Order: sequence, then C-alpha cells, then structure tokens
Amino acid sequence: MTRLLCRPQGDDRGMSLVVVIAVTAVMATLVVAGTAMALSSQRHGHRTAAWDASLAAAYGGVEDYRSRLTANPEYWRYGNPAAPFTLGSGSAVVAPPIPNPAFDTTPGGSWGTIVSHGDGAVARYRYEVDTSEYESLGRIRLRSTGAVGNDTRTVVASIGQEGFIRFLYWSDYEIMQSAAEGATCRNNAWDTVHNRLKYAWEGRSCGGDVYYGGTDVFNGPFYTNDQPMICDGTFNDVVLTMPLAVNPTSLYRPYSCGGGPPSFAVPPQQPEVPIELPPTNAEMKRETRYDLAANPGCLYTGPTAITFGSDGTMTVRSPWTKFTQTSGSGDTVGRNTAGRCGAPGTGPNQLGHADGATVPVVEGSLVFVQNVPTSSANVNYTAQDAAEKAARCGAADGSQNGLGYPLAGEDTTRSRVPRSYGCTVGDVFVKGQFKGHMSVAAENYLWIASDQGQSVGGVTYATSGSVLGLVGQAAVMIWHPVTATGVNILAVQDVRIDGAVLSVAGTMAVQNYDLGAHRGNIVLFGAVAQKYLDPTECYGCTGAGWAGNTTGFGTDFTYDTRLQNIAPPKFLQPSITTFKATQVAEVRAAFDPEGSFTG
Repeated sequence: MTRLLCRPQGDDRGMSLVVVIAVTAVMATLVVAGTAMALSSQRHGHRTAAWDASLAAAYGGVEDYRSRLTANPEYWRYGNPAAPFTLGSGSAVVAPPIPNPAFDTTPGGSWGTIVSHGDGAVARYRYEVDTSEYESLGRIRLRSTGAVGNDTRTVVASIGQEGFIRFLYWSDYEIMQSAAEGATCRNNAWDTVHNRLKYAWEGRSCGGDVYYGGTDVFNGPFYTNDQPMICDGTFNDVVLTMPLAVNPTSLYRPYSCGGGPPSFAVPPQQPEVPIELPPTNAEMKRETRYDLAANPGCLYTGPTAITFGSDGTMTVRSPWTKFTQTSGSGDTVGRNTAGRCGAPGTGPNQLGHADGATVPVVEGSLVFVQNVPTSSANVNYTAQDAAEKAARCGAADGSQNGLGYPLAGEDTTRSRVPRSYGCTVGDVFVKGQFKGHMSVAAENYLWIASDQGQSVGGVTYATSGSVLGLVGQAAVMIWHPVTATGVNILAVQDVRIDGAVLSVAGTMAVQNYDLGAHRGNIVLFGAVAQKYLDPTECYGCTGAGWAGNTTGFGTDFTYDTRLQNIAPPKFLQPSITTFKATQVAEVRAAFDPEGSFTG
C-alpha cells in the first residue's frame, strides 16, 4: 500500500479560511468597481448623447427660423422685443400674428419642440433675433438655444438671402444680348411654352455665344443658369452650371481656341435650385416712397450724374428732377428733403445747376433714377417738348443729355453694341471714391464713368468697410467713347469698380468694345450678375480706329467675400426668395434647462 505523507508540526489548516475570505473580498471589490464603472460609463454616455442632442436642437432652431423666412420674407419683422439678444441690438420687432413658442424667453416658458429623445427627454429650442442690420446690410443674426434634459447649448447664426452676389460671377444666359434679342434666336431658339429664350442645355443654337479664354481668371464662385463655353479659362473656386440634356455628365461646352484645357479648382457642379432674375428693378424704386419705406431713399428723374467724395458725400446733377421722394400709387404726391437728396432748381448747390448739389450719401438706403414720367398725374412729370429739352438737355432735338454727354467729337452709332445717351431716360453716370453703405439703381442704363486724364477711372471704395450696389435695368455700361473714325477719346486707363453690379435685363458691357486701341482692364472688386453675357474686348477686330490686336478692356475680377454674409442696402433679390445660414458659431449657453436667462 502507498503510505500517506503527514504534515510537519505547525499545521496551517487555519490559513485556508483566511485565503477564502481574502479571495472573496477581492472578487466582491472587483464586482463593485465594475458595477460602478458601468454605471459611470452609462451616465457619461447619456450625458454625451444629451450634450450632442442639445447642440443639434440649437441648429434645429436655426433651420426653423430660416424656413419661416423663406416661406414669408417679411418674417424678419417678427420677434420678441423683450428678448435679451434682441433688446441689446436695438432691433425693432413685433410679436408675430400667429404665436411662435420659440420666441418665448421667460423662465418656465415655452420652447419649440423638435423630437423626443431616445430616453423620453424632449429636444427643445428657443431663439432671439437681431434684425438691426437687415435693411442696411441684408443680414440677420439669430441666437438659438437647444435643450435636452439638463443640458443646453447655444449658437449664433448669420442669415441672409440667397442671391446673385453670393457669387463673383452670375449669369442667366451665356450669349450676347444683341444675339439673344435678334430675329435668328427669336425664330429658332424660342421656348414657346415658357415664353423665353432657350438655354444651351435645352438645345439653343442661334449663335452669339461668348467663350472663356486664357486671360479669364475667376477668383471667386461662378454661377450660370446656362452652360458656359470654355476654352482655357481658370476657375479658382466653385463652378455651378447646368448639364446638357443630351449628356448630363457635361457641365460646360468645350471650345477650341488654341489653348490648353481649362483649370478648375474643383470639378463643375449643378446648382441645387436655379436662381431666377426678377423682370425689373421696380421694387427698388418703391424704397424711395416715404409712405412705404422706413428709411426712404432719393428719387431722381431723367439723366443724372453722381460723383462720390471720399468724405462720404455725393455730388448729384439731375436737371429733370422736381421731387426727390414720393408718396401714393403713381407718385401723385411728392416732397423734397434738400439736406438728404438735394434741392431741385438751377441755383447754386441745386440739382439742376452745372455743379450739382452736394449731400451725404443716403446711408443704409438707395438712389433710384427713373425715366421722365409720361403721366401728367405724376409729380415729376414735365412735358417733353423741344423747349424743355433745350432747357434741360442743351439741345431741342434731344441729342444732348444735359450732363455733358456725348463729348465733343464723340460718335455714338459705330459700335456693334450701340449705346446712346437719351435726353429723358433714367440713366445714371457714377464715378469717384465712395464711402458708406448705399445702392444706386437706374430704370435705363447705369454708366461707370471716368474723369478724362485719370490713371484709373470708375468707382472705388474710400474705406474698406464701404459697401455699394450698382443696378441697371437695361444694362451696366463701361463708358468708352470713340470718334467718328473709331479712335479712342479717353486715354489708356484701367477702370476700377468696387461694388456689387447687377444688370437686370441686359449685360455689363463695354461701350464700343470693338473699336479703338486697347484701353486697359476692368478691375472689379465685388460681384457681377447679368442676364446676358457681352464681350468686353475683341481679338482681331478690324474696324476703323483699330490699333494692335485687341480692342476694349481685359477683365480682372476678384470676389468681395463679405458679400457672402451682407448685401448692399435695398439690393435687388431673386424672384424666388430663399434664405441661408452663412455662418454659425457656438457661444456660451443663453438659457438654462428651466428657461431662465443665464446672463
């Protein structure tokens, strides 16, 4: 048999119980620690979810307000006057006719509701508006607070209208205006269903297309409702165009001009929603009616010249003007505010004097230049007979416009795109150094003028904070006079344009672009939008007065990125108004979960 080994003296059988107790204690500790960790992790995970959801709720508030604005562009007038953010901005808002719970800012008050959170908590939001800069700069600031459970987070968003000036370049049609309005396009490329010219992507084929070449560089976003013809241009920002119906993957029409392929910073894309031009800029004229506008602008009648001064003034010459602000449908009542718009008359410092009237720019509003009215009920009506034309324009036959145009020896009939100076039309000629925030609009042509002998002509900003809108109904014209033999009258000089330019029914065009020696460049800092696309220069034109291998002006366009967030006062908006949040930043929470303001 096998013999069992016995333990020596000092038996340790009592240690077994100690070991068992110790192991049990350690295991219990681990279980407790694990349970605590799990519970802590669960609470942390819950807080993270609620924390994130409260930020999403704040963004939901921004989207709610934006959608209300898009549905009703006048919604910017509504808010809670007692809200801390609104009160501090000095915004003049009123409660909406249909109560909006998100405007409540009282402790224990209402919130807007988005969705129930996963654990039953409700995602809520409330917001406050700052509309103090909407009429002057087109910008609304919204402070939106989201709440989920015991967490709140707040964001501040800048909201503005989606419009033409969110792009350095915007066009409706990529075709010359003269071709678009000619019989060939009307007969062969007219969309009878929509009563408009067809776009290239719809199969338009009637000539008059303008291509982009190697000298065309766009340092800003590019947009067209049409499809551009591109040889070797350079596009250093987003390009939004429409695809060809026969080839949806093609977002531009290649054109062979002997250069290399075009350069795109990012591949061209299709816009989400087309932006459409309104038919006229008449809405801007309404802003000069003192019975409608809170900050009425100045109305001038007939050809008008405006020279801006770097001190924030403008010198205005407008021989036909009788009343500078009107009231009533049909402008049947008028008034004059000499210190704001200048006094009519031919005396010193009056609108009809050769030196014009000098007044401050109409800060936060606009100037509108209208045709001489033909209705005798209009307070600015004047009979357009030979005697009146002689007195106001300087020529009984209307061949002068009373402002010194045309120049001595100038011919206005030679250009392929002739633009004459009417005696009774709503033309405005602008130049100088602009300081302030204002828009200028014309019922006919808006001319970018220059002083003879200047090294640089046009309109420039006197200060970096200035914002100017330039809107022409028929066209925005770069002044480029020539003689009867097609020779330049003005010296070679760049033309500078600082501002947001819009041609509602025409183009931004160069007068006599195909005649004379090359003048220099159009140097634009801002944005340009136009219905059609006219060339600014011509390669190989051989008309009288041609010198060298190009005529007209080259282009040097740079986008004013401020226009992503602000707009010139009373600037024309698309026919279908949409709003977009352009900037959103998180700030300290404005309210606690119970709805009390945190200070």
